Amino acid sequence: MGQDSKQITIARSHAYHGMNAYGTSLGGIPANTAPFVPLVSLIEHVAWDDAAALEKAIESAGPARVAAFFCEPVIGAGGVYPPPEGYLASVREICRRHDVLFIADEVITGFGRTGAWLASERFALDPDMITTAKGLSSGYAPIGAVIASARVAEPFWRPGSQEIFRHGYTYSGHPASCAVALANLDLIEREQLVARVAALEPVLAATLAPLAGHDLVGEVRAGTGLLAAVEIAEDARTADPGLAPRLVSEIRDRGVITRLLRGVALQISPPFVITEAEIAKIAEVFAEAFDAVAS
Repeated sequence: MGQDSKQITIARSHAYHGMNAYGTSLGGIPANTAPFVPLVSLIEHVAWDDAAALEKAIESAGPARVAAFFCEPVIGAGGVYPPPEGYLASVREICRRHDVLFIADEVITGFGRTGAWLASERFALDPDMITTAKGLSSGYAPIGAVIASARVAEPFWRPGSQEIFRHGYTYSGHPASCAVALANLDLIEREQLVARVAALEPVLAATLAPLAGHDLVGEVRAGTGLLAAVEIAEDARTADPGLAPRLVSEIRDRGVITRLLRGVALQISPPFVITEAEIAKIAEVFAEAFDAVAS
């Protein structure tokens, strides 16, 4: 579009955007980036929950130099952080005002996880681009997709255009993966699983809430679809560096799958067909595991 000076990309602390060179550079998780420095240049990071910090970064660099802002509607691998009230609306408005592309990373939140087909829909983001992957096929086949707005696509498709988007991945448009993804989306729609996630959202949040009272729990984050995290208290982690891995083992030994996020929180992201009884089982097992490591 003739704006060659727009080369700086901004991302957030705690962010995860994949482990390719550019995605790693955009990520805000130091453990992922440290082994690979120096990283891709012209990338800035701002606090994950501070819209004013984004505007300051854009103004400091100069709006004419900033191309895009990458944003997970709900931060996933960085610890499951739902957006603070009003945050997403604010950063979206800032991007529009400064002519900065707003790119929603919906690899985790896309296709039902937040109780809407896309979190961009739930939060009325109208992004310029959306990255997707996992939910597109429910993990049954490897596939990812980028959804581009008309504004982004237009230069490549206008009559007589000589513009080419040079991406050329080996398995782009693979017919088997595409067929699986289409069948998966049909199934989600037919079984009304997005509505089911929305209905179970308050159940998951209410069932996990009592865990916040445990001495070893710092915070429970839930309330955005079937996605939650139980943060381990900071003083407990500091006093016992092996505490978090033991909790993961205790929970898995009791039949519930979880993983440690950024060394601080335990992830909960159950399948859309989970029952209320199984949600109760998750909370029960977490409580048992915390009691076991505390004794």
